[in-house]
Amino acid sequence: MTDHYVVSARKYRPDTFQSIVGQGAMASTLRTAVLSGKLSHAYLFCGPRGVGKTTAARVLAKTINCMNLSPEGEACNACESCRAFNEQRSFNIFELDAASNNSVEDIRQLTEQVLMPPALGRYKVYIIDEVHMLSSAAFNAFLKTLEEPPSYAIFILATTEKHKILPTILSRCQIYDFKRITVPDITQHLKYVAESEGIDAEEAALGLIAEKADGGMRDALSMFDRIASFAGGHITYEHALDSLNVLDYTYFIRAFELLLAGNYRGILLLLDELLDKGFEGQTILSGLSSFVRDLLVAQHPETLSLLEKPTEVAASYQRIAGQCPPASLFAALKTLVQADQQYRTATNRRLLLELSFLSLISLFRTGSELAPAPSPQSPPQSSPSPQTAPQGNVSAPAPRPAVAPEATVAQPPASPVRTEATASVPAPTPSEPQPRPATAPVAPQPESVTPAPSAGRPTQRLFGARRRVAPVETEATVTTTEPAPPQEDQPFTEEDLQRAWVRFVEQELRPEQIICRNILKAELPTLLEGTTAEVALPPGDAIRTTVMEVHPQLEAFLRTSLRNRSLSLTLREKNPEEQAQVILTPEDRLRKLAESNPDVLKLKEALHLHFA
Repeated sequence: MTDHYVVSARKYRPDTFQSIVGQGAMASTLRTAVLSGKLSHAYLFCGPRGVGKTTAARVLAKTINCMNLSPEGEACNACESCRAFNEQRSFNIFELDAASNNSVEDIRQLTEQVLMPPALGRYKVYIIDEVHMLSSAAFNAFLKTLEEPPSYAIFILATTEKHKILPTILSRCQIYDFKRITVPDITQHLKYVAESEGIDAEEAALGLIAEKADGGMRDALSMFDRIASFAGGHITYEHALDSLNVLDYTYFIRAFELLLAGNYRGILLLLDELLDKGFEGQTILSGLSSFVRDLLVAQHPETLSLLEKPTEVAASYQRIAGQCPPASLFAALKTLVQADQQYRTATNRRLLLELSFLSLISLFRTGSELAPAPSPQSPPQSSPSPQTAPQGNVSAPAPRPAVAPEATVAQPPASPVRTEATASVPAPTPSEPQPRPATAPVAPQPESVTPAPSAGRPTQRLFGARRRVAPVETEATVTTTEPAPPQEDQPFTEEDLQRAWVRFVEQELRPEQIICRNILKAELPTLLEGTTAEVALPPGDAIRTTVMEVHPQLEAFLRTSLRNRSLSLTLREKNPEEQAQVILTPEDRLRKLAESNPDVLKLKEALHLHFA
């Protein structure tokens, strides 16, 4: 008959401070307290599951009752007290599971046992595991005993949820916070267990187990036992992948190579392969999100320590990370996180998954087949006249020559009354505009005006050609008949432009235009040179169409508010770097304003302003 099988988590449980994995600072502190005899009457060990809280409590209980401590502060494992503890027959160490013994009666029985001094050894140690499960009445019944126990009683409380413990309990304990065990520490311990068991294990496989354990040694040892049974004494990386059902990093490296190449067909085929292997879409999204995060930290030597990957794997990450701009990685990470949030409520999850992957191509490869095609209105954009003339439309230059000669004829009087007369001239004499274009050259007029502003901005990418509605054209025609009075060419600053922008958003837009209001409210225009202004908007056809509908009205309002008829407003899409910037909240904007002008906060307090 074979010996009774013991799982590795119990068989290789540490029995000394030195053998505790990943908690070196905590073990050193407790060892020093034992050597100096400065022991507290109550300890609280808190931290994630499987990091050694109960193990450390048992080691501390065993060590303080040892009769022959070593100079390093470790138990001898030879005295009667140590042997009784190792054979689980010690009467000085009691363990209580608070999850199943959480009533007031259980705590009262415990306090009655505390009154009896130890028969062997110096201390009676009470280890209460999962102490957060005690009821409020049980906590209150335990307070007095925990505050003033007998000199020979020591309480060690262990919990995974420190926030659920009463503050009155916390104030009576010395608190030790256990941290998650790092991947290298777990890998090293698994290697020791594999050598002790005579199992040949690849380091990459042990690293994958350690990464999957998420900082818990107990979980890592449980997975190790399962894979060892599956592999039959020889653990390979493929065995670990098949048993743990995790996505290999090689899949994500393939995905990024396809993204960088702009191969959207390969992306679709790779997704189909992963789905056929049984991986859930949310697992793929979360796995790729973690991979993108690892690429970010692999781009700089200072953050490379956060990667926690074997050396060979880290080299592959650095190779891919060197080809990716940080802004594109950050934008990709936000896209994947949003897709992960939308996945549970999506009606067509596969389509959401494919669209999320395909949308990443434009972030890393602008010249791919999926790059946004130019809009049908793009030819007018490239021509000089739409960008220079405030009218911005191909049909706009037609009325300009007809009015320009009129303005030159009416220029000598230069009186305000002339405006009405000029506006009424075309009505009674409809035949006059016919010979005027013949006598005055029409073509040179737009040519002389057009090249100057457009030469300064040849690389602007606009959403589309700006359109002018009839009322605005009429107003522009009337104003062009003016002999350029000073009030119509007033200089303005970028701050004046932005204030007029805000007034338009708050006052001119109708209530049903709430989408347009939200788009324009989040952005502010910038003054480039002269009277040319631009605003950068998020990419997308819906945003472009919405803003273009109000663009003529917006431009006319800005000209009227700023008293400058030559103002022109262009629209462009944000680049990936601008897209990656975090949108500021109203509080953040107020804080930035206060940094440049501290009087803003005084004004806020004086007027009793608050955020709506």
